[in-house]
Amino acid sequence: MQNNKKAAICGGVLWIMAGVIAGCSSGGDGTADSGGSTAKEAGVCGESGDGVNWSALASTNCRYLSSYRLFSGADPTQTTGGAGIVYDLATPLFTDYASKYRVVYVPEGKQAQYSEQEIIDFPEGTVITKTFALPTDTANRGLDNERLLETRLLIRRASGWVALPYIWGANEDDAELSVAGGNYAATVVHNGVQQSFTYQVPDTNKCKQCHQFKTESGSRFVPLGPKARQLNWTYTYADGAANQLAYWKQKGILSGLPDDLSSIDSVPNYSDADASNLAGYSDDQIHRLAKGYLDINCAHCHRPEGGASNTGLSLEFWRSFADYQSQHGVCKQPVAYGGGALSYDIEPGSPDASIINFRMASDQPGDKMPEIGRQLVHQEGQALIHEWIARMATNDCVD
Repeated sequence: MQNNKKAAICGGVLWIMAGVIAGCSSGGDGTADSGGSTAKEAGVCGESGDGVNWSALASTNCRYLSSYRLFSGADPTQTTGGAGIVYDLATPLFTDYASKYRVVYVPEGKQAQYSEQEIIDFPEGTVITKTFALPTDTANRGLDNERLLETRLLIRRASGWVALPYIWGANEDDAELSVAGGNYAATVVHNGVQQSFTYQVPDTNKCKQCHQFKTESGSRFVPLGPKARQLNWTYTYADGAANQLAYWKQKGILSGLPDDLSSIDSVPNYSDADASNLAGYSDDQIHRLAKGYLDINCAHCHRPEGGASNTGLSLEFWRSFADYQSQHGVCKQPVAYGGGALSYDIEPGSPDASIINFRMASDQPGDKMPEIGRQLVHQEGQALIHEWIARMATNDCVD
């Protein structure tokens, strides 16, 4: 792969892409096919058909997203022949106020296996898609008011999970593979304030940085979001509202689910709108909201099996805060971060003296946390963690 970068003005946005991106046109020949046509490519990626191109998904990194025939047209929520199931997380990971549209495809005749705490164990052939779209104004979300940015595929092949990032062209009629990722200038209005930043599409190595799960024999690549606790809530589907786990079981793609869904832990839903009423939540509600937020945004790395296990922070939702306060950062001095004038990851009752709060409120490289995956500060997420720490019983952390 060439390492040269190419810049192009596409629909008023300056794109600076590395690797395989050819320019503004989504079609390499200057044309753009629609509706999942595969005429752009040869071989298995160019096979025609009415359904999902399972053969290509199993074996080939196609250049164009449409070659897999996952979506009906270019709408990442409309699956080909109903082969995929749209889903959402109770509290999603923050990415620069982008909207995210998720779909899971499990091959016919196969089932995923329920797990109480870890990621649902999906069978070979499974495809998980996550499409990012940036609204002009976060007060008006929805694909009609958003710019398609990228679609990330996680494909479970015979060799394990493969991550493929696809970047949408300016016409939004197809997306093209870019294993080297890319950057472009972007703006978003949030709470009436316009913010300008560089949106980053991660390269495949950065994907591995967050998705690695350490085992006794080494490490393996795993998805992050679809855990039972993130899916155990009612979602409104095209055919009605239903608990997502129960719906997956009904559709035949999930086995091993307990009959009593109330026995499954549930991450509480937290949205940006909730931040305006944090004072109205009880201490227990704030605690669970904060634990859920840290679970999805931080715990994939900050856990014994994660890439940041050396920090000593273990922030999984299921981990008891009362029994593992130090692992949550309480009165714990930083290991991998200097801390500057701050001494502890969390100083109870003093959010402004706590490193976790400081790093979440920063957008500066070297200080911000998470280190990758965002350029903007998630104001509402930081407000939640600030409130959580402020409500902790004051402790000067002196032995």
